[in-house]
Amino acid sequence: MKNTTRARRRGGLRVAVATLAAVVAAGFGGAPVAAADSGYHGAALAVAASTTSPAAVDPGGDDVSPLIVGGERAPEAYAGAGSIQLLKNGVKDWHTCSGALIHPQFVVTAAHCLSVMPPVPQRADRAGELAWQAFKQAPPPRRAGVGTQADPQDPSQYTLRIGSTNRHYGGAVRKVKTISLPDYWEWGMPDEDGYIWDLVLIQLDHPVPGWQVKPAKLAYPKAGKQTRIIGWGVTDPDPSHWGAPAPRWLRQLDVPISPKDDCAKAGIGRGEVCLGTAPNGGTACAGDSGGGALQQWGRDWVLIGLGSRSHTQACVASTIYTQVAEPRYLLWMIQTAHERDRFTQITQADLTLAG
Repeated sequence: MKNTTRARRRGGLRVAVATLAAVVAAGFGGAPVAAADSGYHGAALAVAASTTSPAAVDPGGDDVSPLIVGGERAPEAYAGAGSIQLLKNGVKDWHTCSGALIHPQFVVTAAHCLSVMPPVPQRADRAGELAWQAFKQAPPPRRAGVGTQADPQDPSQYTLRIGSTNRHYGGAVRKVKTISLPDYWEWGMPDEDGYIWDLVLIQLDHPVPGWQVKPAKLAYPKAGKQTRIIGWGVTDPDPSHWGAPAPRWLRQLDVPISPKDDCAKAGIGRGEVCLGTAPNGGTACAGDSGGGALQQWGRDWVLIGLGSRSHTQACVASTIYTQVAEPRYLLWMIQTAHERDRFTQITQADLTLAG
């Protein structure tokens, strides 16, 4: 989902929530920031998100702009939270979208982050066209400091940093082995039952041990309960201010669950939840796509959604998140993981936290 970015000079971009093509990366469980992975791929890659001039690219400086519009710096790397990065504009760890580790070897993010949008809707459908238009209006990658290369489904270009609040350092660093898109994903066109399917499963090149990063647990959103969104997205709702690197630090913002009517203009479908704006007007923005929406269950933070889209390019409105615990999504993830690695045994109980 793509939204707007609120970039301050020193840091500033974040993959927009669904409508803009990027959302907050989810993380549950209160796992602390893990130590740098001394194994594969070194200790830290600097992610510089969007820039319109060479001077705006910070290969590792102290960019301190807040991420989510109206948010604050996250005190911990919620279990599973990760930044999806690639080599772009000469920067080796350019932030594209957020994602969530749900199993030692698998990460889930938004489908729109890793697929090519068609020039026109693939079929006629009123609700689907609203969603398609919401995805289409996402900010240009060069302006928002996010995006991918010509073939976003090429796994070899991506690196993930998982389990750290700092997208330049710490946590576990992994390459991507495979990318699996649902057959039903059509850029907003719902399936015959009204589901949009804005999610994708990433297989890592090797597992992340649980002692280093605790995988996220998935759950249905609870109505009336405060929801926390997280990500490395843009922090200024005004697109004319976009262009600085993505923020270094993971940020968070608490928002309410809103009636689905508030997200009707973005073509909300079944299996999706509408999240409103914070009291100060804050919300997810560009660079937050695929990021997580979390709720606290006891001592655990559970993942209830992935950033998808909004009906406006400016980061000032309600946003749509994919409900990752939907039974058909869970079944698809379990079947796909098994197809990718027949020795991987995953059950619904492994992925969810019953409430």
